[in-house]
Amino acid sequence: MSRRIAIWAGSSLPNVGDRLLAAVTETELSRRLPDAVFGHFCPWSTAAEPAPLWVDGVGNWPGTGSFDAVVMAGGLWSGPPFRHPIMQVFCLGGDPRAFDPGVWVAWHGVGLQDDTPAAARDDWRGYLRAVRERIDHLTVRGAAAALRMGEATGVPDTTLVPDPAFALEPLSRPPRPGRRRPLIGVAVGAPGVTSQLITHLVGRNLAGHGAADLALCVPPEQVMAEATGPGERAAALGFVTELGLTLIELAGFADIEFITVPNIYGDEEVGARFARSVPGARIREIPLRRTSTGAGELTEALSRCDLVLVSRYHSAILALRGATPFVAVDPFWSRRNGTSKLHELTGELGMAHRYWNAHTGENLIEIVERALDEEPIEAVAYREAHARVTAAFDGLAEALRSARPRVTPKATAGRSS
Repeated sequence: MSRRIAIWAGSSLPNVGDRLLAAVTETELSRRLPDAVFGHFCPWSTAAEPAPLWVDGVGNWPGTGSFDAVVMAGGLWSGPPFRHPIMQVFCLGGDPRAFDPGVWVAWHGVGLQDDTPAAARDDWRGYLRAVRERIDHLTVRGAAAALRMGEATGVPDTTLVPDPAFALEPLSRPPRPGRRRPLIGVAVGAPGVTSQLITHLVGRNLAGHGAADLALCVPPEQVMAEATGPGERAAALGFVTELGLTLIELAGFADIEFITVPNIYGDEEVGARFARSVPGARIREIPLRRTSTGAGELTEALSRCDLVLVSRYHSAILALRGATPFVAVDPFWSRRNGTSKLHELTGELGMAHRYWNAHTGENLIEIVERALDEEPIEAVAYREAHARVTAAFDGLAEALRSARPRVTPKATAGRSS
């Protein structure tokens, strides 16, 4: 009998990484489970495919009774305390123990959202214990997520795996055309919360059937105060100033091309503003079509460059995939947690010397110059991560083959929107 598998992700969002995670997960599981049937769900969807996703107060969701398994594809765990109630969907709702008892659940390759506070209260830790107990197969993509889960639940057995996007086949680096000046690509994002991000993630009437527990959330006024406080403003200003001055200096001996993708963060606007300040800079716009992840187009644009500066997690992975030398310029480093997604990624890959944030005190221009002179190391790093993520998908597929419902399923609510 074929497995009916629901993939939960951010696949309706205009963002390369969110779409890529859902697409890669289906592709890899299809290879291993050729008879499986898949459905995609997203909390931010307002269309039929992917279907809208919510979890109500008794643990029902739009696919209750219609699927054998739920696979949450990569993405981020962000609480408690959650900055917005909708993020509880990816923790199986306000009462995880009640979540659809007839379905097997996997949380695969999940990371910790930058700057997520510690679960410091008993009720927050109790909630995470309930999440952990309800999940049948758990793997995380970073040490910070594993540590936080272990601290909160007392179950330090989380398996570390690379991000699911590393499952994409490695690509050979294209021949470098003879250039008088190196071409440096810049794919950077806004250093902080933007109005565009708020509109996409929390500014709509989303998950209308859902039932979140507000006791697990940070009050909205606190979220706003943290996002706009003096420390955050100073960090953003430091990032923008140092990066802008570095790009102006680089323009003296290199051609600068801003690679922009219209996404939930407004990165295309950030790239355009930077470009206006850099002499001779040009902009290469990558369209994000409704039916595409955009990963192929972005990889191709990055691979044309001799070096790229990236600030998005999956842009770094796609540069690695195409064996393109990169420097991670990180506006998201968390003073609270002493790390970030990019910081962990480069460290785990043995590429900490290719990482910069405004708090390190290091000179960005020197990091860039060393990267231009260094023998490329990206291809080896990617192949090693690719081998590990292949094994992780093998393990997930094997777990799905042997999965059995825990108890008799509750009455079906059917698949609805």
